[in-house]
This record gives sequence, structure tokens and C-alpha cells, in this order.
Amino acid sequence: MAIAATVTIALLMQYPYPRQHTPAPSNATVRGGANTAAVATFTGVFKSAEKGHITIGVENGESMRMYITGSTKFFRDGKPAHLKDFQVDEPVTVDADRDLRMNLLAVRVEATPPKPPAAKPPETKPQEK
Repeated sequence: MAIAATVTIALLMQYPYPRQHTPAPSNATVRGGANTAAVATFTGVFKSAEKGHITIGVENGESMRMYITGSTKFFRDGKPAHLKDFQVDEPVTVDADRDLRMNLLAVRVEATPPKPPAAKPPETKPQEK
């Protein structure tokens, strides 16, 4: 019995605690550049901003709520902006990461210019014989 307890303790001493994954540092030296810490990019429309989070509308009419922190960066036309500069139903692209509790954190929010309307093909008239 004493030998079994000694072996168990010896095995547990090799792996005392599980190590937590530390997220990669963001690429803060590149102004307005892509953030290497982002795990996903979402495209949609800006819906609302409340204390501590933003909501964006994505495909199929669904909404996504993401937390914002002091390190969340906001951009408009490639230049730094503020959250208050964003309007409801404005197209945005959001780079997001996850925290240790798997909550979505907005890392970079950028206003995207609206897409120009698709060009209509020229009308062809039926040829008369």
C-alpha cells in the first residue's frame, strides 16, 4: 500500500497543475493592421453599443453580442475612431477573440464602406426581321 501511494505521488508531482494557454500578443506596432490575436472575423451591420459590449447584425437576421475592453480598437476609413462614431445599420467588420470563459471579445471594429450597387447588364433589344 505504501508503494502504491509513493508511485501515485511521484506521478502527480510530474504534472502539478495544468498550464493555461496564453493568447498571442496583438500586433500593436502595425497601426490599423490586422490583429494576430483575433480568432474570427465577422461582417455585418452595427446594431447597438451598451456598457461593455456591442451588438452586430449578421446573416439571416441574427445578432451577435461581443464584449469590448479598453484594448478594443475602432477604425473608420483606415484611421482610428471612437465607438460613438458608429451609426446604427452601418456596415462593419469585427475581428474577435475569446477569453478564458469562451466569451467573444471584439478586438478590432472597422466601419466598412457600403458596397456599390451591382452594375446592371445593358438591355438588349430584340432584333426585328
